Amino acid sequence: MAAVEERVLCYLGPSLDNVRARQIVPDALYRPPARQGDILSDVVNYSPTHIILIDGEFRNNLSPWHKEIVYALQYPGVQAIYGAASMGALRASELDFIGMIGVGRIYEWYRDGVTEDDAEVALNYTSRARLAIDGKTVPEDTVYYPLTVPLVDIRAGMFHYQKEFEGQPVAAESRRFFEAMRAVHYADRTEHLCEKSWDQPFGIPFPRVSQKESDAIQVLQTFRDLKPEPRMAPTPDHLSTYFQALYDRDRKIMLQGYAIPQQHIDSYTLLHNPEYERITWDAANQELALMLCDCLCVMVSPEEIDAESQRFWQRSGVETPEQFDQMLWANGWTRNEYQRLIIQNARIHKLQHAVTVTKMYRRNTRSILDYLRTHQAFDYWAEHATSLEAYIKKSGVDDWLGINLERTAFGMLTEHFEKEGLDLRMTPEDYLLETGFSNQTELAVALERIKAGKEENG
Repeated sequence: MAAVEERVLCYLGPSLDNVRARQIVPDALYRPPARQGDILSDVVNYSPTHIILIDGEFRNNLSPWHKEIVYALQYPGVQAIYGAASMGALRASELDFIGMIGVGRIYEWYRDGVTEDDAEVALNYTSRARLAIDGKTVPEDTVYYPLTVPLVDIRAGMFHYQKEFEGQPVAAESRRFFEAMRAVHYADRTEHLCEKSWDQPFGIPFPRVSQKESDAIQVLQTFRDLKPEPRMAPTPDHLSTYFQALYDRDRKIMLQGYAIPQQHIDSYTLLHNPEYERITWDAANQELALMLCDCLCVMVSPEEIDAESQRFWQRSGVETPEQFDQMLWANGWTRNEYQRLIIQNARIHKLQHAVTVTKMYRRNTRSILDYLRTHQAFDYWAEHATSLEAYIKKSGVDDWLGINLERTAFGMLTEHFEKEGLDLRMTPEDYLLETGFSNQTELAVALERIKAGKEENG
């Protein structure tokens, strides 16, 4: 079996400089601190094998949600998800039971209950694009400047002083200083305030160890050697309807180089497309059909899925793998999402075929006419059909019409579509089944009547 290409996705901000991180894992895809929806979107768009969550946002934007990580743990191809140093340590301490791997002292403090305060890893920072020597910005590279001191770094410094100066006044002073700084909001805990609050008769700086940086380095250096040890395996049951809403609406897809939330495409379409009513009608009916498939336990075989995929290729005008990849790119689609839709459509088609068979000679006549009336198309098509029918009756076509046994119904169907300028985007067999014609003879009669009527009409 061929080795799987490693694709590392890392969310990194002020905990560790990008340059230092790239020295450790040069081929990783480095993304800014994670926000809600980022992990969900990126796991679908980039198909990583390893996800490393270090930094995340929580004030100006919503933090990455637990359910996103639970979903990513189950996503095909994802071997492990790691958390360390900051937001990653928090999420790992909450999700290690289900397979997320925590790394570093800060993770251990949260795991073991040394602290339960999320704000201990928080800090204010600013950022800008990194400038190269020639003064140009470096793509996808950002410099982060911490503006405040995270409490976990002060905690690490306190532990260091207590160990290094055990029994000495500086050890007790480090504890007093830590408690004083814990009472200060993280956004106000500047380095200047820390220096001002620290009595320096000891001749040493205020207690601080760059623990976030150390833990970030540790996870980048060791993640390949760490394996998940879940106490329970994540399943779709661990997700929720709220997660599904996030997946359907807020998940970003890549189009023309931009990441756009799906709900923005939905909103734009319904506010601009003149066919908005038909789109919503058909979309709702598709949802209802899937619900019925679930209720009736409609399952499809690999062969039926392949047939549905071939049908989709034919309808879409796709003939080569290169054209298929281009279609995926143009639709902001991944192969997994494509496969999901194909399985969904295969189930609906199987249900439709079963319903068509049960109708026997009733065909789909009533449902087709109901659809035309519902969508204000009945009068147009009925008028054309009536005009032709009137001429057929007047000319007596039905009195002499016969079936040419040397021509197949499917051959006649292909000729008819070509003559009418229509595109037969499915096999003739699928057309027969999906349109509801009872058999090839019935289809041939309909085609012969139309042909004869038009010929008699000149």
